Order: sequence, then C-alpha cells, then structure tokens
Amino acid sequence: MGIDDTAFRCLDILDQEGPMSAGRLAERARLSPGATTALIDRLERRGYARRTRDTEDRRRVLVEIAPELRDRAEELYGTPEEGAAGLSVYSDDELEFLIAFLRGSVAFQEERMRRLEEMKARDAKTPTESRPR
Repeated sequence: MGIDDTAFRCLDILDQEGPMSAGRLAERARLSPGATTALIDRLERRGYARRTRDTEDRRRVLVEIAPELRDRAEELYGTPEEGAAGLSVYSDDELEFLIAFLRGSVAFQEERMRRLEEMKARDAKTPTESRPR
C-alpha cells in the first residue's frame, strides 16, 4: 500500500474507533501534532483517509477512513458477514474464550504502554548523567 507501520496503526485506530480530530488521533497513536498532520497529509494523498467537517461543530475537522479504502478492504477481506461466517466453526464457549483472551491481551499491552509513558516522564525529569543505561 506504500505506507509505513505508523500509518497502518493510525488507519487501524480510525477503523476501530471511527472519525476523530487530528489531536485525538495523535494522542491515540502517541505521535506529535506535527507528525500527525504530516501523516494525515500522506494518507489523504494516497486516498486512504480524508478530513471532514464535524456535523455538530462546523469549525472542527475530523479525520476518517476514506470510503475508497473501505471498498479496497472489502474486496480483499470480504464483507463483515463473510468474516462472521468463518467464525461459525467455533462454539459460543470457544468464541467467548477468544474474546476474553484478546481483551486481556489488549488490557495488558495498554497497561505496559501507560507504564512506559510514566517511565519516559520520570526520565525526562531526571538529569541525563544519572539515568540508568
């Protein structure tokens, strides 16, 4: 697709959470505002994302997945209904287990990211010469 891992991550965030402001996307992807703006520009040029006006506050701009990208994804992966049909081989108990596992895995990773942010903030306050290497 001609984009890097960070761009894929941002597209995934937008796909999972829906349209959001560039500032919110920057927070979710842990990017600087400037890096986020440049990334959105690149995604727009490729036709993968677009900026739209918020219908409730016309001054606010939201970023969303471009309809063309959704069409390409459906062509590659199929419709959500086709994906759900592939899960029909699992029992309800097995699906509940998988869902619980995935949620637990996400929670674990989110906690590690919070811990990493705390460590970075702490290190930023510590003089360079006394930081552990």
